[in-house]
Amino acid sequence: MKSLTVKFPNYTIQEKLLSKVGEMLRSYGETVLVMGGRTALEKTEEELKKSFKSNGLEAVDFMWYGGECTYANINKAAEIAKLEGVDMIIGVGGGKALDTAKAAAERAGLPSFTIPTTAATCAATTPLSIVYTEKGDFEALFHLNEPPVHIFMDSSIIANAPTKYLWAGIGDTIAKYYEVDLASRGKKLSHSAAMGKELSTMCVEPLIEFGKKALQDSENKVASYELEQVILNNIISTGMVAMLVGDENNGAIAHGLFYGFTLLEEIEKYHLHGEVVAYGVLVLLAIDKQDAELDRLITFYEDINLPTTLGKMDVKHEREYLETVLEKAINAPDMKKTPYPITKDMIFEAIEKLEARKV
Repeated sequence: MKSLTVKFPNYTIQEKLLSKVGEMLRSYGETVLVMGGRTALEKTEEELKKSFKSNGLEAVDFMWYGGECTYANINKAAEIAKLEGVDMIIGVGGGKALDTAKAAAERAGLPSFTIPTTAATCAATTPLSIVYTEKGDFEALFHLNEPPVHIFMDSSIIANAPTKYLWAGIGDTIAKYYEVDLASRGKKLSHSAAMGKELSTMCVEPLIEFGKKALQDSENKVASYELEQVILNNIISTGMVAMLVGDENNGAIAHGLFYGFTLLEEIEKYHLHGEVVAYGVLVLLAIDKQDAELDRLITFYEDINLPTTLGKMDVKHEREYLETVLEKAINAPDMKKTPYPITKDMIFEAIEKLEARKV
């Protein structure tokens, strides 16, 4: 039988958690390289320095990750870490910054730790980095041997981030449940994949329960119980599910359609990944004829203003205009994971069904 090893990160969520990071890192060494986004570093550097100093740790640098998760930026950070002889790398910020830090730690043979400052993705959790070109185009998936050792979620920091990232994160997280359900349909699942599928319900039910209140609290900069529940599901639940179900059950129609939509300038410039993926979930449900679930989700979307029509994403409702989008979508790798073939006509008919629901 093929060997299977599953490694999970530890994680902590708490208000004002940054002050405790140094204490929790002491057993891993004495020197740290911190890297992240400029805004994220500005918001965390002072508190982290205090925490490190009081626990006998030294940060050799708080370095900007470079703006894109590229191989060049990964290698640069890894070389600095090796040259300085640091014991660990900490990533601070959003998905691209965390992915760069995780990959740099892997290249340098060091443990990584993550401090997400938004709750838009599960990048803080997964042993995976999405690598882009210098221009920002997708280049490769960099699968890592180790996930981060520990995730530090300071809910007061995340509560003060722009609410749109939490909002988009809800959309992306919801997709995890419906795509895993579709991609795994009819398969005899291994223990890990079956466990991941069961866990994927956490990617939708708590969000429907707590999502609206969490978004209101985010607008008011309040690190409430509801906000923490959504943070945990956006960052932890999605990451755990992704690690358990495997690539073959990760992704389907919602993400396949997203890749098609990225051809449109209005999507690339003005709309977030999770927002567009959330719309793709509705298309998935319409194609799969899950009408009751479609009704339930549309009610929730309308409650928190996630898109239910093309117009809400500044996209024209015209077949000719959408032709290249549909072509790219059906050829996306994620679209090959469905239990039945998906055609351009099927996607457009689902879009028509959603457009016909306009009030």
